[in-house]
Parts: sequence; structure tokens; C-alpha cells
Amino acid sequence: MGDFDVRRILIDPGSSTDLLQASVINHMGLELSGLENLGKILSRFNGAATTSLGDIVLSVQAGPVTLNVQFSVVEDLSPFNAILGRMWLHYMKVIPSTYHQMVSFLTEDGQIDQYGSQLAACQCYQIA
Repeated sequence: MGDFDVRRILIDPGSSTDLLQASVINHMGLELSGLENLGKILSRFNGAATTSLGDIVLSVQAGPVTLNVQFSVVEDLSPFNAILGRMWLHYMKVIPSTYHQMVSFLTEDGQIDQYGSQLAACQCYQIA
């Protein structure tokens, strides 16, 4: 994202919003004061609500494809640094596979398969 290699990203077809942890913004050296659309209410799958700190647009590179993505920045998203939801999946025309822990999409040069890390996934779920 941007010029940084961000790890612990969840691909979530159930999320209607792309989310980014506020600490990632700080690590990138960006200011939270530059966020737009402050105070948006986000509803979790269990009905609980959280308020976003604002929105930011960052470039996200998956393989050879780079796409500008609008993220809602939240304070506590742990154990994940980012969640890419339906909007990103739709624009990238991604086919996610939870069984194979990968996403697949087409480019002008053919099909790209990006695999996740089994170890990182286990660590994230142990933290949660």
C-alpha cells in the first residue's frame, strides 16, 4: 500500500468497506489529520458499531495490478492491518478461495494467483 509492504491483510467478501488500521498510517509517516469523511459509523457483523477516524485513498498493488483504494481508517482492527472487502474484490475482479488461501484474477498477461501465508493466518487467529 502506498510505497510500503503491508502484511496481515484479510480478504473479506463479507465486508462492504475496505478498512485500514490507524497504526499503519502512522508507520507510513502520514498524518491522521489529513483524513476525510471523519466520524463515519461502521457496523460490525454482530451489530456492534465503531466510528472510523476518516477515509484515505492509497494505492494497492496485487501482482502487476495497482488500484487506488479508499480505506476507512479505524483505531483497533487487530489482528489485521487491513481488510480488503467487496469493493476491492469487485474492481480487481478477484476470485477468492478460502480453501486454497489465495486470490485469483486476470490481467492482460494471463491469470495471477496470489497465495497467503498459512503461518501468518494461524498467528492472526491465535491473536484474535
